Amino acid sequence: GPEVHRLPDSPVTRVSRWCFNCYLIDGDDGNLVVVDAFMPKIVADLAPLFESRHPTVVTATHGHPDHISGAPAIAARYGSGIHLAAATLTYLDGVKPRTPSIAKLARTWPVLFGQPFDVKAALGYVVACSTVGFGTARGMLWSGPEPAGPLEDGDPLPGAASWTVITAPGHTDDGIAFWHADSRTLLSGDAVITMRGKPRFAPDTVDTVASAHTAERLRALPVEHVLPGHGRPLHGVSVLNQAR
Repeated sequence: GPEVHRLPDSPVTRVSRWCFNCYLIDGDDGNLVVVDAFMPKIVADLAPLFESRHPTVVTATHGHPDHISGAPAIAARYGSGIHLAAATLTYLDGVKPRTPSIAKLARTWPVLFGQPFDVKAALGYVVACSTVGFGTARGMLWSGPEPAGPLEDGDPLPGAASWTVITAPGHTDDGIAFWHADSRTLLSGDAVITMRGKPRFAPDTVDTVASAHTAERLRALPVEHVLPGHGRPLHGVSVLNQAR
């Protein structure tokens, strides 16, 4: 089954298979927010964790299949509202998304060996690429309900208003991250991943200038907990100081 960890000093539970991370945020007034549902059938992994609380919101740090493909099934089962970045919504309207090249994706290969291989996750990723999200020549695929309004820079995260949306382009043009100042937690998506126990600003980018700006912006935050899209979370004062 998945790895499930309640993170220290943070209102977040991490659900992981192989190199893919999903996060459950304890939000306002009993709300539960799902971030980066990474495979179409992840709802089977998450259902036992919901207990008496159903997820009211499901969101994603960008529209790649391994971050968004589980959202339609969660919304269908629980009636969760789907909230996506403004740029991601333009892809649903027909704008052609950019995605990192195979050569750039290859820079992240150490992530594949940081946790035990999981067949279910690997198969889920293959299915996801053919059904939901972007990352192939087919462009953006979407089988879910109409998402709610766009997430813009500086917005509170719906269902968890103490978290702030930060636009974080570079890996993709639609990247966002979520910042929780109270616990100094950064849920970074692929703007920061961890490899060999160290944080890395996105090695695989579509826009190096935007990526450098994102890195500068995130480094300025007093981050003590990095929750990456891929790799294990890292903790410590000024943890991003060692990122490159």
